[in-house]
Amino acid sequence: MRRLRSLLVAVLLAAPLTALARAEDTARQILDRAKQLDDTTRKWTDRSQTLTLTIHGKTGAPRERSLQIFDKRGEGGEDKSLTFFLAPSEVKGTAFLQWSHPGKDDEQWLYLPELKRSRRITSQLRDQSFMGTDFSYRDLEILAEIREWTEEQAVSSLLGAEDVDGLACWAIALAPTTEDGYEKIVLYLDKEQLVTRKVVFQDGKGTAVKILTQSDVRPVGAIPTAYRMEMQTPAKESRTTVVLTKVEYNAGLGDDFFTERQLQRGPR
Repeated sequence: MRRLRSLLVAVLLAAPLTALARAEDTARQILDRAKQLDDTTRKWTDRSQTLTLTIHGKTGAPRERSLQIFDKRGEGGEDKSLTFFLAPSEVKGTAFLQWSHPGKDDEQWLYLPELKRSRRITSQLRDQSFMGTDFSYRDLEILAEIREWTEEQAVSSLLGAEDVDGLACWAIALAPTTEDGYEKIVLYLDKEQLVTRKVVFQDGKGTAVKILTQSDVRPVGAIPTAYRMEMQTPAKESRTTVVLTKVEYNAGLGDDFFTERQLQRGPR
C-alpha cells in the first residue's frame, strides 16, 4: 500500500511538469511533431477522393458539384494533384492539374471541355476564384504546400491555446516570407492528434479574409481524415462546403497519371 501511494504521488507530481513542458514548446516544435507524424505513422503517398462541393452565395440557391480528386506526394514537397468535375452537366469534364514546387510558384492548368484545350494559370490569375468557389488558385497552392513550409519560408509563433468545435487546439501564426498573398495564416492544430482543425487567412490589418474549418475527422487506417471542410469569405458572406463520400490511400498512382494529357482524357 505504501508503495502504491508513493507511485500515485509520483504520477501526480509528474503530470504538471509534463503539461508545463508541452506548454513551453515553440510553434516550430509543434509543427515539426505534426510533420513527423505525417512522414511516419500516418504517411501516405497517393490519395483518391470522391466528394460533393456546394457553393453558398449571399443570395440565390446553393450550387452543387460532384468531383474526384487524385493526389500524389513526391520527394521534398514536389506534390501533384488532379481534379475532375463529374456533375452537373455545365461543369462536367472540367479538370484542374497542379504541380507543387516548394520555394517557387506552382504550375497549374485548367481544362475547359467547351474549348477542348487546357489553359495555364499564370501568376496574374492566382487570386481569382477557382470555378466560382471560395477557394482561389492561390489558396489551393498554399493548402498543398503549407505542411512543408520551413521557418525560412514562414516565420512561426505560438499564439496560445483555443478551442475549435470543443477541441483544445494550438493556435500557430505563420508569416510567409515567400508568399505575397496573405500577411499571416493562423493554423489551429488539435492538441491530441495535431490535426489541422481551422486555418485563418489574414490581411495586413489582421482581418480574416478567408476561414477554413475541417471537421468530422475519422481514422482511415492510421490516417486521420476530415470528411467535411468549409471555406468562408466573410466580406462576401459566402461559403463553400466540401463533403467527402469516399477516400482511398496508397492505391499506387503513378506520376504518368498527373499530366496535361490525362487532364483532357478525364478520370480513368
